[in-house]
Amino acid sequence: MHRDSNNIKDPSLVIVFIVLLAVLLALFTYLKQPATDASESLISLSTAQALPLDIELSSLPSHEAEWVDVTFPFHWRNEFTDTRAVWYRLNLSASQVETLLSNKPASDSLLGMYIWRLNQTADVWVNGVKIGSGGRTQAPMARYWNSPLYFSLPISSLQQNNQIHIKHFSESSWGSMEPIVIGAQSELKPLYDKRAFVQHDIALSLFSFVLTTGFLCLMVWFYRRQNSEYLWFAIASAGLSFYCLNQFIRYLPVSADTWRWFSNVSIDLWAIATFIFGLRSLEIHKPRAEKLALLFLLSGIPIYFYASFFEHYDINIFYHIGALAFGGYGFLCTILCYKETRKPLAAFYACVVIIILAAGAHDTLMQAIVNNGWREGSSLGFQNHFNSIHFFAPLTFLAIGASLIKRFIDSMNEADRLNTSLEKRVEDARQELDENYKAIEKVLIKQSANEERERIYRDLHDDVGSKLLSLFYRLENESDSVLAKSALEDLRDIVSQKSLQSCHLNDAAAQWHDEIHERARDAGISLSWAFDDGGHSVTLSEKQHSHLRRMLREVLSNALLHSKQIKEMSISMTVSESTLSIDVANDGAPKPVSDWVVGRGISNLRVRSRDLDGEFDIHDLDDSWIKVSWRIPIQLSSKEQEPSI
Repeated sequence: MHRDSNNIKDPSLVIVFIVLLAVLLALFTYLKQPATDASESLISLSTAQALPLDIELSSLPSHEAEWVDVTFPFHWRNEFTDTRAVWYRLNLSASQVETLLSNKPASDSLLGMYIWRLNQTADVWVNGVKIGSGGRTQAPMARYWNSPLYFSLPISSLQQNNQIHIKHFSESSWGSMEPIVIGAQSELKPLYDKRAFVQHDIALSLFSFVLTTGFLCLMVWFYRRQNSEYLWFAIASAGLSFYCLNQFIRYLPVSADTWRWFSNVSIDLWAIATFIFGLRSLEIHKPRAEKLALLFLLSGIPIYFYASFFEHYDINIFYHIGALAFGGYGFLCTILCYKETRKPLAAFYACVVIIILAAGAHDTLMQAIVNNGWREGSSLGFQNHFNSIHFFAPLTFLAIGASLIKRFIDSMNEADRLNTSLEKRVEDARQELDENYKAIEKVLIKQSANEERERIYRDLHDDVGSKLLSLFYRLENESDSVLAKSALEDLRDIVSQKSLQSCHLNDAAAQWHDEIHERARDAGISLSWAFDDGGHSVTLSEKQHSHLRRMLREVLSNALLHSKQIKEMSISMTVSESTLSIDVANDGAPKPVSDWVVGRGISNLRVRSRDLDGEFDIHDLDDSWIKVSWRIPIQLSSKEQEPSI
């Protein structure tokens, strides 16, 4: 592989980058829209009273003198530092109720209450009646730091003057609450759905994508250890995946402090691994810079531990600036690399670094303002923003992954060009030899196949057949006896080669009916048989005859073996101009098809249907009935296939 192929001026990287910019621009335009609509029909409640006590609703009257006035957005760190719950009391006046009811569509019987950002969860009461909960309030506590909350509000619960109580839960005095929005459900619910989709659903999808990309790169590195950039890209993907996971996970598998520690370490792991990946990918030799970056990463582990477990959270913000600094240095290295070598890949990486640095700076500042309460949490318009990294980073990783795939494809194309002439000469020689021995080889193969088939048939008849017959007469259990008889019939067919012969469908159906009727009678079940050839004369090939016979036997055996309460079975065969349809249904199914563990029997049925270019399906009917169906094309080929050994 020629690693210098990056020097070639390939417009594909430019195209990838233009597409990436277009996607990011569209995403930014979509994300920058405000979280709440300015419609006059929506009421925004931003003034309230707060009580920092973890008590029940019934106990609030005894603490009337302790309520304090607050304004949303409100951050606990500004006022309360020693509580896990804060009560808010808000008033919804008669005029506001009149505005809501007069502006709502006539078809709406519900209003909605929308909390578009809070940390971590909340329960809501209206006029003393609980209308909703955000989830578990004990450890592990529900996390809505990156997701909105929505509650339906029945119009019947409203009075002339209304009082709303919100019990807001958070850990480590980390709570924050935004203005409460109330409006018609038809108008407010779409706002909630949009924000939930952006902050939760997209994050979940991007997490899966990034994790898969990292795993693929890890596999590439495992087989090509000399290309260490794939390893560092996989490590960066792992760090980014954990950060994306942090965006949507609702209940933590570990303590909140431990999770916060891991989350901050994963951000630096992603940044440092991406930095080293860029250097290795562009063949920029900076061993000291790489060692310094790894030292920074390792030193951050105890620092983030201290900040997370001892509640000095501002340290996290400042230390992440170091990761941004390495990103800036990586950007400088890519610019210098492009200036010296004119590698398009270097320019591409430089643009990607700019995008990630801008998103990282935005998120660092936003978290400091929105979640940490810096500058009273309302400056610079961050209240309507989204976290950008978990959108922009996976998309840029997609572009980087495309460049890695392109490098691999270029290498494969080069190898193909080098091997073309050699393969042509080898193929010419092979073709000449094949033509000389083709006739002889065909005769020898056919003769050997026939001899081996006859030997196997004799051995099966003499050895296995006698043992199956003895087993059939010795078995006392009826179901086991039926199964042994079925196996003996299969063996007789193989030895006599009846199932390998082509025949008319009418004759085959008669054979199948006699056999199935006998087995059903022995098992004590009622059989309903229906056959309609539609007036067509159909001849089954050897392959079709053999496969359909075995499929019917397998379905019957499965029904007798697994449906212990079976009493009835129905079989229907119909012929259209080009399709043979077979439906087998029986009662007594012990459990739904969705709960079955697929075994070899069902797998064989699917394989045989596929071999016949048909379709296979199994599904539940009413009252413990199940139905197995397959559709087989009955158009005959011009030449019948020889049966395989």
